[in-house]
Amino acid sequence: MKKLGWIRVAAAVIATWAGCTLVWAQTPPQDDNQFWNEVQLIKALDKKHDLIVIGVLRVGQNLKRPVDERIGAGLAFKPNKYLTLMPTYLYVDQQPFPGRRISEHRLVMNVTGKVNLGKFLFTDRNLYERRVRHDSRDFTVYRNRLQIDYPLKIGSFAFKPFVADEVWYSTQQGPNGRQGWFRNRISGGIIKQFSERLNAEFFYLRQNDGIARPGDVHALGTLVRVFL
Repeated sequence: MKKLGWIRVAAAVIATWAGCTLVWAQTPPQDDNQFWNEVQLIKALDKKHDLIVIGVLRVGQNLKRPVDERIGAGLAFKPNKYLTLMPTYLYVDQQPFPGRRISEHRLVMNVTGKVNLGKFLFTDRNLYERRVRHDSRDFTVYRNRLQIDYPLKIGSFAFKPFVADEVWYSTQQGPNGRQGWFRNRISGGIIKQFSERLNAEFFYLRQNDGIARPGDVHALGTLVRVFL
């Protein structure tokens, strides 16, 4: 009987440990380390219109596997050198953590203004996104991103360091039943013009988000633009 009692105790301990392990494994992580890569193929249709094809791949879960893939296209309209309007369509497939998958269509209006103050270039990008999901309600996201860059040259190496900050507002209800401002991204890096047909950005980005999981992200990334 005494031996049977110890077996019961051991079984209870193992069951409790297994249950805790399962709960831990199913708990979405708050933090992640990622690598972001985006490629844009840009074809000038005339002096005021560009066709842009977009491909995105993000590797996350601490750089172990793809967590975000996107493909789409936009038509950029440039009424003057200070303003660009670009309606865009994107298909997005995300796997932010094991057991979670998000597929959605994004209808995006990009309104971007630029102004120079001396050698400083200020770029203010406004994105209005309608997100259409297969398994939940549609919602709208507004994003405002302000970037400042400045041209520098070290020897024969010319580049533009930049800093940027982006805030997000969503009509999707969070866990507390509210909608509103939920995300901030701050980033910094350099822009390099390699040739007339190729430029690239190399950056570090820090995201803070109180709703999405993972919400707090450290990311290294590249954005490559190829002019056809």
